[in-house]
Amino acid sequence: MARSYTLDEFTERMSKIEEIYMHVKSYLYDIGYHKWFQVHATVNRTWTMTSNIAESLNVITKDARKLPIVELLKYMRTLLERWTNEKLLKAKGTFIYLGFKFNKELDDNRTLSQKLKVRASTDYIYTELDGVMHYIVCLENKRCSCGQFQLDEL
Repeated sequence: MARSYTLDEFTERMSKIEEIYMHVKSYLYDIGYHKWFQVHATVNRTWTMTSNIAESLNVITKDARKLPIVELLKYMRTLLERWTNEKLLKAKGTFIYLGFKFNKELDDNRTLSQKLKVRASTDYIYTELDGVMHYIVCLENKRCSCGQFQLDEL
C-alpha cells in the first residue's frame, strides 16, 4: 500500500486492509496518509538516498534471518568483518599527499598510537591509556584532556 503509484491502486489495497481490520484505515488517516503513502506524499521521495546500515543489513541477511539465532549472529559477525576489511583495504589504497611536514606528523602519531590502549565509553567519548597517564577524548567536540588534540587537530 505504501508504494502504490496510483490513487486507484492505493484505494484498492486500502479496501482489502479494511476488510481484514476496519480500524487500520482510521488509524492511518489520523497519522496522515502523506507521511506513509507515496501516492499521497507532498514531496517526491523517489530519489531519497540513505546510508542506513539497517537497510543494508536487511537486504543482505534476508535469507540468513531464517537461521537459528546463534548461526545468524555468526553470519552477521562474518559479514561485518568482511565489510570492515574491504573498507580498510580501500582506505589503505587511498593516498593524498599532505606535504612532508604533515605526512611525517601523521606517521609519528600512528607509531605512537600503536603503544596506547583505548577504551570506548560512548560513541564519541574514549579513554586513552598511556602507561600510568590517561586522557579523555571527545570526538564530537574535538577535545582531549591532554590538549594536544585541540592544537594538532589530528
